[in-house]
Amino acid sequence: MIELGHIATSALVTRSMSGPVTALLAGIAMHGLMDVAPHGEIHDEPWEIWSTAIGLIALTARFGPRSPIVWGAIGGVLPDLEHVLPASIKPSSPIFPTHSIDWLHSENDQLAIPAWLQVVAGSAVIGALVFRSRRRR
Repeated sequence: MIELGHIATSALVTRSMSGPVTALLAGIAMHGLMDVAPHGEIHDEPWEIWSTAIGLIALTARFGPRSPIVWGAIGGVLPDLEHVLPASIKPSSPIFPTHSIDWLHSENDQLAIPAWLQVVAGSAVIGALVFRSRRRR
């Protein structure tokens, strides 16, 4: 699953949680659940890093740094940090359980959620959360 998808689903699930720690843990759990669905990937690390930063900054600007939405979104992308670590500290095999199941990350599978759809849906959800008419914290 691409990062915008992880941010969007985790933010949605954690928006009504009571605190940041619970939301962070729920976001990590959501990452695993979303990875179970076969999905395509974007093989453009700079794009993934920038879209992640923009998504998290937009949610933080809208809801504040203590919001469960923000911490859920952070939890949603946290497991994927292992993909962007420098080679000197990058683990030799995946740490997060769903990252070691190759068939979940298949772009050739007809049932896989295409990366372009994840971009559109993730952006739409983040945009809807950010541009709602009333500010909630």
